[in-house]
Amino acid sequence: MLREMETPRTAWAPPPRADWVDALNQLGESLDGRARSLVPLDADTLLADARAATGLDDFGDPRFREGLDLLLGDAESEAQLTLLGRLLLRAELARTLESRLRVEAVFAAHPGISEERIEAPVFVTGLARTGTSLLHELLGQIPEHRFPITWQMMDPAGAVPGADAAAAQARCAGEIDMQTRSVPALDTMHEHRADLPSECIYLFGHDLASDIFTGAYQVPNYTMWMARRDKRGDYATHRRLLQLLQWGRERQRWVLKAPSHMSQLPALFETYPDARVIVTHRDPLKALGSLANLMASLRWSRSDHVDYAAIVGAMSFGHVFLAERVMELRDSGSLPGDRILDVRYCDLVGDPLKTVGEIGDWLGSPLGAEGTARLEQWMARRPKDRHGSHEYDFSTTGLDLAEQRARHAGYQERYDVPSEV
Repeated sequence: MLREMETPRTAWAPPPRADWVDALNQLGESLDGRARSLVPLDADTLLADARAATGLDDFGDPRFREGLDLLLGDAESEAQLTLLGRLLLRAELARTLESRLRVEAVFAAHPGISEERIEAPVFVTGLARTGTSLLHELLGQIPEHRFPITWQMMDPAGAVPGADAAAAQARCAGEIDMQTRSVPALDTMHEHRADLPSECIYLFGHDLASDIFTGAYQVPNYTMWMARRDKRGDYATHRRLLQLLQWGRERQRWVLKAPSHMSQLPALFETYPDARVIVTHRDPLKALGSLANLMASLRWSRSDHVDYAAIVGAMSFGHVFLAERVMELRDSGSLPGDRILDVRYCDLVGDPLKTVGEIGDWLGSPLGAEGTARLEQWMARRPKDRHGSHEYDFSTTGLDLAEQRARHAGYQERYDVPSEV
């Protein structure tokens, strides 16, 4: 185990940051520690400000406090945040806490929302950077399907009938744009917009138990807590927020996505017994290089101290552990094998229409002429590398290619995954 977790030698170069970022962070350094009082990150202040901003008081289930307190502790002691990093985290937490208050207010006013039925949802998952985002958006073009939009997951109460949706969307867009503009290369790695679909991490964010924070910040104690946490309560919140987003609208089949679902399939199926899960598969070494670069760049937007080698070490261990764990669960019969479908990345990008058509047939939601037209229009509007090419190389990780290939041999053989590096 210790050998597997050894930190590799790396040669990662951070992507350029916008000039205004360095100027802002230099201002933070000149404050000589006063940035902490300028941008407070303590729970009492955050909770009081959320109450004042909304005029509401009920945060709902207090389970969220454990994650909030751990996250804030790591933010001060471990994350080495720049002034921009503090501002970004402060904005994320303020929006999350205010959203919790508004969600509880809507449920209190309309208790019938809890009767909404979430029927046979579709979950796209897989190791990170294996085509989950692409497949998610493509499946959303099937007429009977619906995926949640990013701003709706960030502020679900702002999306209910009668709410000021434009204001909610604008606020979420501002938060996302600040991050993207700070490191422009992030757009080449993963396009992130308030008006596009995204991962369920924003729904889990309402419980302050989300990969939003483990990905963007160096928060080791919070990360270990996340790894040990019983996620059934988080999936109950996930379902509750889908009920809220579905309320008052035409019922369509939800299509959802997050690589993090792969580590929580038992909890997912316990919460959604009629769910269908699609698992994407790609060369894990190609995915690893891409993921490490993305995570390091996200942290670089918030801190001047990014331990790329530690990120690589954790990811290389985690990939193998997760892939083997899922194979064990499936082989043991612990998961409903007839409701899990495997899709290779090479097939998806090689013939998207055929692949999505076959998936639609498996789901009982045929693509049809309308869906085919939507898919073709989507692909024409959103070509690959439209924001530039994501530049990364496996050699940057400092890992031994032959050794890593051997570690993933069982996974690649099982799913017939071709090597890309």
